Amino acid sequence: MSAPFVEAKWLAEHLDDPRVRIVDTRSKPHGAASAAPEGREQYAGGHIPGAIHLDYAEDLHDLATPYAARVAPPERFAAVMSENGIGDGTLVIAYDEGNVSYGARLVWMMRYYGHDDVAILAGGLPAWTASGGTLTTDVPRFPRAAFTPRERPALRASREDVIAIAQGRSGVQFLETQRDGTYAQRDRDIPNAVRLSASDLLEDAHGGRIAARARLDELISQAGLDKSKRTIVSCGSGVGASGAYLALCEAGFSNVAVYDGSWMEWSHDQLPTVPKKS
Repeated sequence: MSAPFVEAKWLAEHLDDPRVRIVDTRSKPHGAASAAPEGREQYAGGHIPGAIHLDYAEDLHDLATPYAARVAPPERFAAVMSENGIGDGTLVIAYDEGNVSYGARLVWMMRYYGHDDVAILAGGLPAWTASGGTLTTDVPRFPRAAFTPRERPALRASREDVIAIAQGRSGVQFLETQRDGTYAQRDRDIPNAVRLSASDLLEDAHGGRIAARARLDELISQAGLDKSKRTIVSCGSGVGASGAYLALCEAGFSNVAVYDGSWMEWSHDQLPTVPKKS
């Protein structure tokens, strides 16, 4: 699927399409205070008919790195997809609340594993209900499907890639894209990072949609970025960075990778930092 979003009207017309699987991606932010609601609790309270629930930091993370919500290795990722009826021929539609890019996180994960038939419900759950869409508490069950992971290493940056940038040994562009609210809680940055907020690239006022192309170009110009250069995006736990990845691809970048260990891995491993510039 070429477009990163579908509208609520499109989804309503395809609810009964056997090829479509809807994924409720609402999640508790990794490392958040216990007062934050669990994604599965939100799902249980009401979701789009036919939707399954997958939490990026619970269901789709690498068990070897509990301190950072890195994407699960291929065997585990494929098993979760298969168990939920998502196979090689499935069109996946992800949704969230429209103000945190959990849907984008799933889109990036699936693209990383070679599955391009995936999109986000524009505006998230609020757009669905505003359009007259109903909610249910029924939990669907689907037959197992065959999901074949086909890794695309270029879409994922390693800790070593970022260390090379931090040490000045790499010419790759490195962007810190953590959303403004959580970024404000930090006082340090990874060396040589350029700040470009996912809160600007994906606009809450428009339900988490990617900003207009003119606005994207303005932000990119202000940051002094070169669209032709390899670019790595980072955030707190890989969520904002996944949204930034989609926005930069939409803006014409052709070589973008997500550092999905992000700040949680970097700070856990006590790697070098510098004071924030702003």
